[in-house]
Amino acid sequence: MGALPAMAVLARPDLISALAPHCAELSDISGLTPPEMALRHGGGLILIEQGLPGWDQLLLLLAVERPSSAVIVVSDHLPTHMVRALMKIEASDILPGSATPGDIAGAFERLCETRVSEREKEPPSASVCWAFRGAVGGAGVSTLAIESAFALARIVGPGKVCLVDLNLADGMTASFLEAVPKLDLKALSAAPDRLDQRLLAAWCWQHEDGVSIIASPRNPDADIMATEAAILRLLDVVCGTFEYVLLDMPRHMMPWTKPVMGAVDQAIVVSELTVPSLHAAADMCRDIDMLRTDGTKARLVLNRMFPKKQFRAGFPVDTAEKSIERKIDVTITSDWDAARTAVNLGKPIADVKPKSALVADVASLVRKLAPEDILATHAANHRAKRAKR
Repeated sequence: MGALPAMAVLARPDLISALAPHCAELSDISGLTPPEMALRHGGGLILIEQGLPGWDQLLLLLAVERPSSAVIVVSDHLPTHMVRALMKIEASDILPGSATPGDIAGAFERLCETRVSEREKEPPSASVCWAFRGAVGGAGVSTLAIESAFALARIVGPGKVCLVDLNLADGMTASFLEAVPKLDLKALSAAPDRLDQRLLAAWCWQHEDGVSIIASPRNPDADIMATEAAILRLLDVVCGTFEYVLLDMPRHMMPWTKPVMGAVDQAIVVSELTVPSLHAAADMCRDIDMLRTDGTKARLVLNRMFPKKQFRAGFPVDTAEKSIERKIDVTITSDWDAARTAVNLGKPIADVKPKSALVADVASLVRKLAPEDILATHAANHRAKRAKR
């Protein structure tokens, strides 16, 4: 085992002495304050022994201010909140108090190898990002974004799709899926530039169906905290990590709404088939069209449509299109019973009632919006699997 590079150590003197032969340069940082420790040695190799003065403050500072560090904590009973802080650090481990200097040196070697391999991973060459935004309140945007994310994952496979709930103050995505809202909005807003893929991984929650969820705990002050720099940095890192990103957008205008709606691959406006909703949707679509730098137009989706056999008094879709002078791209059939059951179980509707007309309509929406090469690849893989049977 070769000698490790420079290591900063906050530990008892006998452990520091025993570690000296394993390191090219060893720094005893016990004489510094926690902010000084983080400032001088953050980003490098740091050993922290629980119980030493300032150990907990140092760990929290590294998690927020220098997550690019490689940290090992020596502890037999690390508190849960400190484990969570440790998870936000790029490379980390926990060793028992009985660990030998050789064990510690070996653990640091493995962390260094992990950091190198993670940084060498190729990011997605080009991510696909869709944004769902409601023209009126209660149009079912969150449900539609969720179902679209899971429908897309069934095409491209698990681990490639991420759903980001940007309704930061009162988002429902986490509740609908019984997900854990892990996004630390305060830390993100305080230092957007420190967000990287390692920290993002600590803020992701993955559903058993293979869709990653990024959501923040409900906070009435979230909209104030979420600066344009913070949200754009979040989306930049998410799109650099996942091949397919779907955004559940708030209806009301935020400081970052325009740049997001102007940059995404598909801007999807969700409405209902009522006169006020249609006019609001048409206005929103026109506003978004002006933001689209590539010349593409916003897509208009009518949600919660009655099944044809139960069609009630109203007006046909083609009449609606003429009244607003706008093409309606997709209609989604309402299935209230299936939607209610799904949210009560914390599952997508396709898992609860796969033959629902709503599920079929969402699948059509995804096929219509997805790039043709994705669909072609999926079709080829499907044919290959059938041929092997």
